[in-house]
Amino acid sequence: MIDTTLAKRYAKALVEIGQEKDALDKYGRDLTSLSEMVSASRDFREILINPVFTKEDKKRIADTVLRKMECDQMVINFVNLLIDRKRIDQLDGIEKAFRAEVDVIRGITRGEVSSAKPLSEEQLGRLTDALSQISGKQVLVTAKVDPTLIGGLTARVGDKVFDGTIRTQLSQLKESLKG
Repeated sequence: MIDTTLAKRYAKALVEIGQEKDALDKYGRDLTSLSEMVSASRDFREILINPVFTKEDKKRIADTVLRKMECDQMVINFVNLLIDRKRIDQLDGIEKAFRAEVDVIRGITRGEVSSAKPLSEEQLGRLTDALSQISGKQVLVTAKVDPTLIGGLTARVGDKVFDGTIRTQLSQLKESLKG
């Protein structure tokens, strides 16, 4: 289970170091790559979180993997710290909290758009611009296709949801006809 308060604390510490060393992007890429690898590799995940393995074994294996991934030494040290403090199971939450902290620093918010059919680059660009204007921040949009939608799209930016689906429009029409 991810402890978000703990994850934020560790992420904030790494963000502060990344700012000092002007390496936020590198640390972010390294953390994301490592988090994806831990999620994808059941064996690697087991080695990192299973108490049967000693801290030294975990660090040795993690060090080998991280060096092959060409991770920054600070990220390697950070992972070793997580292993020492038995917090490596929080890696996914730390990576997400790191990304969120960097987004706040850069004035970026993330959004998700779901549509019945894939959007063209032009459509996605116009939608991103519109969402950026509405939110007052730079929006990074992730697009996905939701075949359950009849048509139209939904956009989620932060805690705001914009629903322009045909299903919603039909429901609103039905409600207005009821009087």
